Amino acid sequence: MKLLIIQPWFSAIGHPAQSLLNMASAFGKNDRVDYLVSCSKESAFCSVAMERLKTWGEVTSFAVTTPTGASNTVRALLALCRMRRRNYRRIFFFDESLFAIALLWPFFSLWLPVERISVLHLFGPKLSRRNWLERRVVGQFLRRSEVRLYLRTEELAQAWRDKYSSADGGVIRWLPSLEIPDEKPRQYRRDSAGTLSFGIIGQIRSGKGIEWLVPAFRNDTAPGRLTIAGEFANPQSREQLAVLLGYEGFINGFLSEEELLERAAAQDYLLMLYDVWDRRMESAVLYLAARVNRPVVVYGDSWCGRMIREFGCGAVAPVDHDETLGLLRRLPRPGSPEYAGLLNGMEAFRRAHSVSSLRGKVMQELLG
Repeated sequence: MKLLIIQPWFSAIGHPAQSLLNMASAFGKNDRVDYLVSCSKESAFCSVAMERLKTWGEVTSFAVTTPTGASNTVRALLALCRMRRRNYRRIFFFDESLFAIALLWPFFSLWLPVERISVLHLFGPKLSRRNWLERRVVGQFLRRSEVRLYLRTEELAQAWRDKYSSADGGVIRWLPSLEIPDEKPRQYRRDSAGTLSFGIIGQIRSGKGIEWLVPAFRNDTAPGRLTIAGEFANPQSREQLAVLLGYEGFINGFLSEEELLERAAAQDYLLMLYDVWDRRMESAVLYLAARVNRPVVVYGDSWCGRMIREFGCGAVAPVDHDETLGLLRRLPRPGSPEYAGLLNGMEAFRRAHSVSSLRGKVMQELLG
């Protein structure tokens, strides 16, 4: 029985395409898996990513005019109808507009010979408070026998089960990410006597602590050196983070996967102090840290905090900003036994979340 993996946001620069490539690489060349992805003629990045995806399986594309959004999900469903003769029995939406699928699937299902439609959703069950129709449509969708809703963490899956208790117990499930390749992390030499280096690496947006960390690291009593590297999430983020203007530690621009790894490896600690964030969600930066074997600093009441406590791969920061800065000054330095312990903890996290550890569960969920 063949599986079709659909990524309506493949043409968006950054994580959507890369995450699908990571999964495809983990699956390897598999005759049971095909791919349907969005494509924008204006995106050179999309063309390069699609050629890489073809290494792992047959790829079909459909044209889009926007990188993400509900319209791409609708276009994906229409493209799926044009592929009806291929008789895919199982389909898996890697990203999606959940409401669009929930609303339209009862109609599309009449035309498609699908036995299982699986949907990966990244967020919690807090839909529009005033939109009773949205909640009702999603609830009805989750009561369909062919539907599976997958969340990235156990915390999110439980939150959805609590919200939609009328859904069958097996419909809402946990599906781990396949973001950490099996190879050993590259070894990078670090100066054990120098100033501590901290990094915020990846998408630049408000809510990552940048607003208060940059002024703190600009003064003479800074706890170390702070590097911020990545691309602004949108024009609004650029306006909101004017504090970065003139900051010498800011590296502005899109980073390839290799550049992300290099920037992350150049730090002693990666900072994940997310103020505007659903803390039941996973964080791609934790996987990035595991790939270069660097400890992280996170808030404790989160999935990331649970990983820190379970594996000992970083430090838990207090909510108070001044207390957090005090913590950063006291963190173990490279070369110390305490720092070595944090690296051992990150190695344990990497092993537990590597492709070899999780591939079997993911393939059983989607193909079994």
